[in-house]
Amino acid sequence: MRKFLLIGLVILAGCSSASPTAEESAREVIDFLVNEDFEKVHDDFFGEKLQESTSLKELEEVWKAEASGTFIGVGSLESSERGDAYQVVEAEIEYSEVIFQLRLTFDEALQLVGMNLSHVGANVDVPDSVTEEQVTVGQGTEYELEGTLTLPKQHQELGDLPGVVLVHGSGPSDRDEAVFGYKPFRDIAWGLAEQGIAVLRYDKRTYTYGSTMSPDELQSLTVYEETIEDAVRAAELLKHDSRIDSNSVYLGGHSLGGMLAPRIDLEGDFAGLIILAGSPRSLWEIIYDQSMDMYEDENQIAFVQAEYEKAKGLKDMTEDEALSETLFGLPAYYFQEMDTFDAGALAAESEKPLLLLQGEDDFQVYVDKDFALWQEALADKENTTFISYPGLNHFFVDYDGPDAGTIAEYEHPGVVDKQVIETIADWILEQTNKSQ
Repeated sequence: MRKFLLIGLVILAGCSSASPTAEESAREVIDFLVNEDFEKVHDDFFGEKLQESTSLKELEEVWKAEASGTFIGVGSLESSERGDAYQVVEAEIEYSEVIFQLRLTFDEALQLVGMNLSHVGANVDVPDSVTEEQVTVGQGTEYELEGTLTLPKQHQELGDLPGVVLVHGSGPSDRDEAVFGYKPFRDIAWGLAEQGIAVLRYDKRTYTYGSTMSPDELQSLTVYEETIEDAVRAAELLKHDSRIDSNSVYLGGHSLGGMLAPRIDLEGDFAGLIILAGSPRSLWEIIYDQSMDMYEDENQIAFVQAEYEKAKGLKDMTEDEALSETLFGLPAYYFQEMDTFDAGALAAESEKPLLLLQGEDDFQVYVDKDFALWQEALADKENTTFISYPGLNHFFVDYDGPDAGTIAEYEHPGVVDKQVIETIADWILEQTNKSQ
């Protein structure tokens, strides 16, 4: 579970000067950013709202946190429409040491309303033993999402494959769940496909449409619209693929996705659940703990304490009160609706096999609080496996160097530990064999 201010460097809102086309305007923005003329971008391309939400210094820091090495070029640049009012331009920016994605959202006047950078990491090729296909989750719905289906290259010889749907943590996130130097969903997809398992990952709804949602839509947003509905649609896509065993489609939820896994299963009917760094606690409790661990300023601590006391009264708020109130900077209704489902109780009542994994160096979801609560809640449940990994962090990356134990740790490139991927693969194949 990522802190609400974490994962995905997202800048929303705005308006600016227009160019003949969205693609031409995007190329201008990229040119100025590459040449580090951040003031030009901030003053001439950021509109009033975007300037208010993102300072010149923040823009510079966001770009420099991604750009590493010598600029090579723009690998690809594609534009698409978001409804009648918006155009999105996505570009792949390549430096000698890294590649990252830049997404720019323009309104009808070709003014910027959104800017998002997603770290890809080092230039890494798809393994020779796997193949990837581009798919659309929720095709024909209001919220179509681009995704990637990863398969073993020899899938035709293997027969019906078991499959996994990967579900993101909190905040806007691309299909790789990219954050700073990590791409955990890419790592898991490639690793499982090498073991004969199909994996579907897709861009999160708030990543694709967040910058074009109205204030009312964002205020009333719940985890159902943000996460659950699309996870169910992704499962349906896999189950209707003739290459996939429809009775062997599993859910792999990370962080918030792990918290929601038992609830998603109520509608998605998965063969089993893999919960990676999830928690049965309320989200606001975890945000409180994260904030208290992070902040040292007395004013920040006082704010966090006040929000925590407010959160204790969530259950007594009416729906209208929750819709008009905020909590930790988010609509209180988001937390209130989520609290109507008890993840621990749902998991305990489920007859599905469960695999719960936790990094012992995770400083966002805690092995002694969250993982321990899962063990307590599921103590009497059969077909449940618990594994914790010494030295691994929230993204199951092994890191022990500068910035360890802080958010800056994620800026040091890393990959999901192989033992975690091997554990998931072995567990899925074992469950699949049992069911046959």
